[in-house]
Amino acid sequence: MTINYKSLLTILNGVWAIPIIIVIRIIRPFLLIRFGTFFSNRIGHFVADSAHQFVKQDTNIIELYWLDNSTCNKQWSKMVKRNLSVYWWVKYVDIWNKYLPGGDIHSRPLSVNGSRDLHGLLDKHQGEMFKFTPKEEKKTKEWLEKQGWRDGDSFVCLLVRDSGYLDSEQKFSEYDWDYHSYRNSDIGTYVEAMEWLAEQGVWVIRMGKVMSKRISTKNSRIVDYAFCPNKNDLLDIWLFANCNLCISSVSGIDYVSDVYRKPLLSLNYLPLNDMVSWSNSINYPKHLKWSDSDNFLTLEEHLEHGYNYTKDYEEAGIDVIDLTSDEITSVVQECWARLEDTFMETDDDTNQQNQFWKTMRESTLFKKQHDFIHPKARLASTFLRNNPNFLQQYSC
Repeated sequence: MTINYKSLLTILNGVWAIPIIIVIRIIRPFLLIRFGTFFSNRIGHFVADSAHQFVKQDTNIIELYWLDNSTCNKQWSKMVKRNLSVYWWVKYVDIWNKYLPGGDIHSRPLSVNGSRDLHGLLDKHQGEMFKFTPKEEKKTKEWLEKQGWRDGDSFVCLLVRDSGYLDSEQKFSEYDWDYHSYRNSDIGTYVEAMEWLAEQGVWVIRMGKVMSKRISTKNSRIVDYAFCPNKNDLLDIWLFANCNLCISSVSGIDYVSDVYRKPLLSLNYLPLNDMVSWSNSINYPKHLKWSDSDNFLTLEEHLEHGYNYTKDYEEAGIDVIDLTSDEITSVVQECWARLEDTFMETDDDTNQQNQFWKTMRESTLFKKQHDFIHPKARLASTFLRNNPNFLQQYSC
């Protein structure tokens, strides 16, 4: 029988970890101590779960954490360690607590509610989120200033999901990520919207760790950060945390903007039921169309056929249709007008929005993944105007 290094280390650390566990279980009637870590190899889960834990800290429970040596973002790891009780030794207490029977109550889950803020914890939180140090603030602003940005200028973070990142990561190489290729989009269809924002004096920073395609534009206010040689983990976090608006096809790191309570524009994504309902968010999903006709799926059909695998859409006879450049530009214009409080909403817009939420709240699927609904969460009015049959009800 061969024992590898990690197993040997765990056994040796059990010498001191087991007595600690025994003491913790003895004092449980008076004080509950829990151990755990975070799903730190995927940025969306890592950010959301640690932020939710930070804002919901229970004074009646002591929560202790450990982190893997290798995480998906070093900057976020630093911020978690600065704000939560993270210690290396907790790992071995956590491991041995799981080995010994009766330790479930002391073990916190890796992720809660699929990293979704079902109960509006972020919106109820009155304090600040994880703060950046003065040195970190200085570094990021110096980088922005080199691009031409000046302190006080508005900027937008744009994140358009493609296959580049997952295809490039060695740790994910054994997977065939084509199974959710329906989530990818073409950055070229966003250029018109980016240039419109730039014309309004807004900086647009195209985010992404690894992307397949560069932006085709000469506008100096559009920065293709995804292809910058000096991009880094600090900039990744700071930019999303400080932008005036996050435009995203829903990809994970956009959760940074969410936890820092920045407005979100989620577009070109599926399934619709994955919408970020607990935040100030405008949503414009991809279209679904029946393959054997020209009919687009209604809201109720979207909810019934909200799949997580490309092949499931194909097997159901459904075509996934990406948004056009015109659609993307129109919803970006709507979102920016709402931020500046200049959007003209009609009575019909309001009635359709109310009907949308009524249908969503009545959906069993929606209830499983949503509870708290932010007052500014909405389906884009431009989407509803462009798709007059979307709210059509099933006939009896």
